[in-house]
Amino acid sequence: MKKSWLIFTDLDGTLLDAETYAFTEALPAIRLLQEKKIPIVPCTSKTHLEVIRIRLQIGLTDPFIVENGSAVFVPQGYFKHPISNLLMDNYEIIVLGKKHQEIWQCFKTMRQKFKIQALGFTEMTVRQIQDHTQLGEAEATVAKKRFFSEPFVCGQNLLENDRLMDFLRAQNCKLLRGNRFYHLLGDTDKGKAVNILLKLYERQMHKNFRTLGLGDSKNDIDLLSSVEQPVLIKKPSGGYGMELDLPNIYKTRKIGPAGLR
Repeated sequence: MKKSWLIFTDLDGTLLDAETYAFTEALPAIRLLQEKKIPIVPCTSKTHLEVIRIRLQIGLTDPFIVENGSAVFVPQGYFKHPISNLLMDNYEIIVLGKKHQEIWQCFKTMRQKFKIQALGFTEMTVRQIQDHTQLGEAEATVAKKRFFSEPFVCGQNLLENDRLMDFLRAQNCKLLRGNRFYHLLGDTDKGKAVNILLKLYERQMHKNFRTLGLGDSKNDIDLLSSVEQPVLIKKPSGGYGMELDLPNIYKTRKIGPAGLR
């Protein structure tokens, strides 16, 4: 039997333009996939409130993965059988990460213990978030409210600090580097969330799926490593955010959402 496809896509720099957040260039591909009834699952560092707004603007209706794999959101009634007793804003939720309160405490402890010069979203003003992201005021206000992770700015190369990495592992936390920010979250990632959602699709729909994933930055490594067909999106600089030794990886010739055409 021929397998159906599932598409998992990062947002910023992939489905959305890295600077303007426009998605116009991706629309032809999105509409074609929708005509073929192929699910398009956003898999992003953004919160569910941000993704809900973006899904509405683009016209997406499928489940989505937020805060770098911290939670899976499924519209109520999307699957034939319920997948979770936890509900929020008319979505069934599978939580894989930690509550923001725990992440924020870990961030403060980490910063003090390792003398890190860092500023988190929680303590930034909306204006500061706008300066770092080029988001509008309304979008930055929504982005500031975190549920499972803490983005922060820091000029140091934290990922090479072995003592820090050991400390975070002991706290069951993880540190990722994205296009603009570091992201502190629970011990989860986009790949884990992709695999959980894939199993849900296959169990609920009684068929097997092939998976394609799109991403442009280092915090997409787990996403791209977990799918059958990884697609690395070209950056505005004309290059790629990383080199991945993955079989069958495809690198787009065009930048950002234009790479989906």
